[in-house]
Amino acid sequence: MKNVESLLLFLLSICTVSCSRFPDPSPGNYELFVSDRDQYPKFSPDGEHIAYFHLNGELADAEDYPTGLYIIDKNGEDRRLVLRGIHLNPAWSPDGQWLVFSTSGELQKCKIGGDSLMSFNENGLSQYSSYFFPDWVSSGTEILFDRAENIEGESNLLSIKDDFTGLRPIFGNVIVAGRDPELSPNGNRFVYTKASGDWDGWRIFAMDTTGNNDLMLTENNSDNRSPTWSPDGQMIAWSKNIRIHVMDSDGNNQTPLSHGVYPSWSVQGKIVFSHANQDYSKEVLYSIDPDGSNRRQLTF
Repeated sequence: MKNVESLLLFLLSICTVSCSRFPDPSPGNYELFVSDRDQYPKFSPDGEHIAYFHLNGELADAEDYPTGLYIIDKNGEDRRLVLRGIHLNPAWSPDGQWLVFSTSGELQKCKIGGDSLMSFNENGLSQYSSYFFPDWVSSGTEILFDRAENIEGESNLLSIKDDFTGLRPIFGNVIVAGRDPELSPNGNRFVYTKASGDWDGWRIFAMDTTGNNDLMLTENNSDNRSPTWSPDGQMIAWSKNIRIHVMDSDGNNQTPLSHGVYPSWSVQGKIVFSHANQDYSKEVLYSIDPDGSNRRQLTF
């Protein structure tokens, strides 16, 4: 009995120490506490709607708001389910009629009503099932995306025609080891993120589509992710250490706006992003102006 009591006291002491070290919820560590998650918001080309992924945190998927790909209007209203299941990183076609996204590392696309579903791997072109962060170029003829694996001598940034044929390195000749590409509105440059043994965390770069003028925009050892262009191509929004920032397209004038991740810039000037609600029970969507004003919660 004495040995059992000693063991119980030992386990209790471990629990007491470990529990005392567990942090309280804060804007910078909210991901430790949220259950339901609204993530990867993306404005439609006209700025009137937002596509996003919702993860239901319950063991039994709630029928009223199941895990899936959704569309809401820019004010957070008129929510409708596009596809049930885990569909990440949605992006709109330029005509606003299609969404492309990542499902279990595989590229898929469907019409905004959820019909006409197509899969990249069904065409037999994919050797690896680990594709993420697709982005439709403004011409509508190509989709840019990344491959999670880093294979020496090959590009991580790829492009494919909108009918899921013609897989190739980004823009045909640019070999880049990076993640999450997005083409500028004028089609001349793209931003992407890159990690390296030369620094900690991820940094954001911008490069000409010819492969020239590769410019490091965030020279810090922070977690810089999710770069997205302003409608006029003069600024970039991104997430640095779970805080939304904006900067000039050359990396100057870096300005924090609000805690959050996954920004998307609307043609109407708003930025949508994800962060915790007030009691840290959910990850929800917010919108904000590029000067940091008019922060508003959109999903609940």
